[in-house]
Parts: sequence; C-alpha cells; structure tokens
Amino acid sequence: MSSFDSITPVILAAGDSRRMGYPKALLPLGAEFFLTRILTTVREAGLGKPKIVLGKAASVIQPRIKANQADILINRRPERGQLSSIQLALASLKHGCIAAMIWPVDHPLVSLELICSLVKLFLSSDALIAHPVYGGKGGHPSIFRNMIFPEILKTPLDESPKKIVLRHKTSTAVLPTDEIGTVRDIDTPSDYENAFGVKLNSVIDLHLLKIR
Repeated sequence: MSSFDSITPVILAAGDSRRMGYPKALLPLGAEFFLTRILTTVREAGLGKPKIVLGKAASVIQPRIKANQADILINRRPERGQLSSIQLALASLKHGCIAAMIWPVDHPLVSLELICSLVKLFLSSDALIAHPVYGGKGGHPSIFRNMIFPEILKTPLDESPKKIVLRHKTSTAVLPTDEIGTVRDIDTPSDYENAFGVKLNSVIDLHLLKIR
C-alpha cells in the first residue's frame, strides 16, 4: 500500500479575498495564520511536500512561509476561478505522486485526526476521490487520485470542481464527520467573527486591508 507522503497537499490561496477585504491565508488563528495552520497539519500528518497556489497577494503571503516548507506557485490570473489554480498545481506534480489533496485556505478548522483518517480511507480503497461529509454535505479537503488528473486538466475553467466530484460519485469514498470546519466557509468578516468570537479588525494587520 502507498504511504502518506505519496499524497501531495495542494493549498488553494490565490483568491482575491474581495468579500473578506484581507488575505485569507493571513487571517489569525491562535498563534498561527490560516495558511500556517494547514501547513502544520499536513506536515504532522506526514504528507508529501505541499504546493501552495498564490495570487495577487503573493508578495505579502510568501514571506510568511518558511524556506523549503512548501513549493510556491503563482496563478497570474486567479480571476479565472478555483479550477485554474487546481490545474496549475496538478500540472506541476511529478512522477510518484499517487494523489493530490486539494485544500482551500479558507477551511483551516480541520483536525489532524480527520486528515489521517481521510488518508487511511483513501489508501485502503480503489476510490478516485475521497472527502469528508458533514451533515450530508461534502466537505474539504478532497483527495483526487492521479488517474483523474488528465480529466481535471482538460476540464473547462467555467466548470465547477464540484461537477467533477459529482461525475465520479460512485467512485468516491466518503468519511462521515462531526467536524463543522470541513464545510464552514470563512469568506467574510462576519464569518470570521461567528467562527472565532472576535471582530476581524481587532486581530489583523490593518495595513494589509484591501490588498488586491
């Protein structure tokens, strides 16, 4: 059976964070940021070296990433949508990667235990896709086997990644969970306040507001 490090995490952080008004990757989460919390989780899980896809805020996000902690990819046209970042990352993967774990940066509240359980489920199956399910709703992150990469790379950018998952519903392994973080989008300042009980402006670096 393949090992955990044969799965490459792909962290999607190229969005312009227009509704948040602040780079989501740098939103505070305890002593960490959203991005660094995810990096810590995938490292502790023993997954392969992560790929991080950044966009227009790359110049302020990249200095927060330790050298050799991850491979950085820049999506020069993130307005084309999330699938454009996924395709950029998949095209960069090398031989030996059996799967990619696609993890949007605005879903940092996923435990190490869940990640390990999801990977074990995937590795013990022949599924093309694996993802958690909370309250009947598919969540993040999702694992995609390399056999499906060519299809993803050829998919038109105006198609939602969710449609790819739906096309392979019968070849998907699901992990039921009670972790709301798998489905909880943190897209706006009110989302942040609801999730953490503090106002965004009280915990962020104000000079990074409205970065585009």
